[in-house]
Amino acid sequence: MTRKPWLACSAALIFAVAACSDSTGPNGISADDANELAADLDATSAFTVGDIGLGAAFDIVTDGSGAAATVSSPTTFDNNFSFTHQCPKGGEVALAGRVVGTGDRATRSLSVESTATRTDTDCAFQTKHGQITLNGNPNIAFDGKLNIVNGVLSGPQTATHKGSFSWARTGASGTCDVDLTSTYDPDTHTATVTGTFCGIDVNVTRTR
Repeated sequence: MTRKPWLACSAALIFAVAACSDSTGPNGISADDANELAADLDATSAFTVGDIGLGAAFDIVTDGSGAAATVSSPTTFDNNFSFTHQCPKGGEVALAGRVVGTGDRATRSLSVESTATRTDTDCAFQTKHGQITLNGNPNIAFDGKLNIVNGVLSGPQTATHKGSFSWARTGASGTCDVDLTSTYDPDTHTATVTGTFCGIDVNVTRTR
């Protein structure tokens, strides 16, 4: 028999948009920087079932024909988790929090809410205007909801991000406040992020 993991709580949950008060050039965070940082922040926030403590309990076991060989009743869970990812140009980002929900291996269904704190420590990214380093100020609070039916995302997947981080690059530094709501529509493969970032109204839609 082979095991086929069917859950990855990752990019669909966690969306970030970066913009800051100085958008005029290389000594601030420009629109180009924002686009690059959005993708990088998303990638470093992604997490798997192993990261959040569910592990192999939510794998689907098959008999080679594609049919589920193991049938179980719905299971509820309430787990604490903590993990660290390395950032592309040095430093790290830590996510710690709680995941609660219900999973059913027989129907390959899962309903999850995750609350976590993202803390950047000298987390460095390369942007068009040079390398930039983020640190928690003190951090960003994340709340996300995930719904999977028959092994695929079902309905809008939503998340919020509230908090702040400090940033620095050669010759410039600053602090950004975050108050964002994001929605991912698996039918259209679009992610929409609205709210405020560094006092700037944000309304961004991207195809994923």
